[in-house]
Amino acid sequence: MSGEIPPELGNLYSLKSLDLISNQLSGEIPPELGKLTESERIGLANNRFSGAIPPELGNLIYLESLYLSGNHFSGAIPSELGQLTSLRHLDLAGNNLSGTIPPEMGQLTKLEAWSLSMNRLTGCVPEVWRKVEHNDFDGLDLPYCAGP
Repeated sequence: MSGEIPPELGNLYSLKSLDLISNQLSGEIPPELGKLTESERIGLANNRFSGAIPPELGNLIYLESLYLSGNHFSGAIPSELGQLTSLRHLDLAGNNLSGTIPPEMGQLTKLEAWSLSMNRLTGCVPEVWRKVEHNDFDGLDLPYCAGP
């Protein structure tokens, strides 16, 4: 599948899972996906998406898995992703993300696996993530942040 995600996809309010992994989708993620408030899984990895990660994804409070790896996202990780307190899996590896990891990401206390490798991030990794068994920040020389 190729092309862009139509913004109208955000009108599927009761959609539980959106899996578009490993296609040839491009363009920016429409902010309208932030209206998929019942979603538990968003899989957009291994495509050709670019631009910033929309902060509106922080509205998806029931989201348990967010897979955005292997794209061309740039800019900072939106602090709004720290509102995804049900999140168990976070994969942002293999993009062109820069800046620091927002302190709000420390609110993601249910994480079981996360990957931020192959980006240009600076600063430190939230201390609460230290206990997560499956983590990957290879290529990033980032320490864990000091406690609160």
